[in-house]
Amino acid sequence: EDVLQKEGHMRWGDGFILVYDITDRGSFEDVVPLKGLLDEVKRPKHVPLVLLGNKADLEHARQVATEEGERLAADMACAFYEWGRAEAEIRRRRAVQGKTRRRSSTTHVKQAINKMLTKISS
Repeated sequence: EDVLQKEGHMRWGDGFILVYDITDRGSFEDVVPLKGLLDEVKRPKHVPLVLLGNKADLEHARQVATEEGERLAADMACAFYEWGRAEAEIRRRRAVQGKTRRRSSTTHVKQAINKMLTKISS
């Protein structure tokens, strides 16, 4: 995006997540100028901000150390997280495995109607 488009997006935002790719040093280096632009656009307001290192599941290709992200977040006085798609998939699978088999939507509708009819007849 060009600067005018970025500014336009920033003007309406109330909070921001600045995302970089841990396997791409250039994307990490783009964070500081982006934060500078954000500060200019939102001046004098302080807006909630999170720094997010993405693709944390690709540790073998890492170019940006976790400590670098943590330091940058501390300098920007914001929260810091690292996240990866594989982690999200693992969490989703664990959640599904821990649950009993889902009922069909038809079953849910029947149960809701039965509850409603029971309340009405009471």
